[in-house]
Amino acid sequence: MPLKDPAKKQERDRRNRQRHAARTAQGLCTRCGRLPPEPGLKMCAGCAGKRRAAEKARRDKARTQGKLYRGRDPERCRRADRAADERRRRARQAAGLCTTCGRRQPDDHRSVCEPCREARRAIDRRRYAIRRAAGRCVRCTQPTVDGLSRCGRCLALEKERVSPERESAVSRKRYARRRARGECVDCKAPVRSAARCPRCACRSNSRAPERNLAVLWPPQIAVIELETGDELGVFETESEAAACIAFARLRPDQVEILSNVPLMALSPS
Repeated sequence: MPLKDPAKKQERDRRNRQRHAARTAQGLCTRCGRLPPEPGLKMCAGCAGKRRAAEKARRDKARTQGKLYRGRDPERCRRADRAADERRRRARQAAGLCTTCGRRQPDDHRSVCEPCREARRAIDRRRYAIRRAAGRCVRCTQPTVDGLSRCGRCLALEKERVSPERESAVSRKRYARRRARGECVDCKAPVRSAARCPRCACRSNSRAPERNLAVLWPPQIAVIELETGDELGVFETESEAAACIAFARLRPDQVEILSNVPLMALSPS
């Protein structure tokens, strides 16, 4: 039965640690203190068997009751799991092995080998599709609005966490790698000479900003004098409009320029 008095509990734990250390130093079983421990263990064969039987009975009872972590403290078990994962990851990284499987050496100075990366990507794609179909945030499963893939909180956190420079560098490397393999730079589908497959190209063009779209109508730039309201002329290029303003001996702040296309679209690339 656990002790309710914190002082008594601390005193009992202190005595147990001292007894454990003393028996370990003497080469005896830390549980009974009479027999030598089994190779690789700190308890003798009899005490280890009793301990395993008691643990199995406790786990079976907790499983039937539906308790997390087989009846142990969930927060304490999570901390222990995270610490063990970190130790295992550091050991594998120091040995030059994949931090996920610990069997293969990753390429390009990465920490995870390509088979583990592909398995992780497959799991992420399935989870992404399920959450998107349910209208949930693909990260925290909270409801989203306007068909977005992430909620407002996750969008703000991602903007703060990922720098634009790093995101651009990663995108450029991925683009070059997929182009060299003859794959679509968006979905990795096989392509011949284009950068994107027809489906991704159509989607990319529909999302492109207006200044990147081809001008499908003749440009018209109207020059209007502000003082009189008279239209001085309609031209197709900025140079013609500038020449008209100079010929009329007007300053730029004395005229208004109206155009049916963005002026940046008329600039040579």
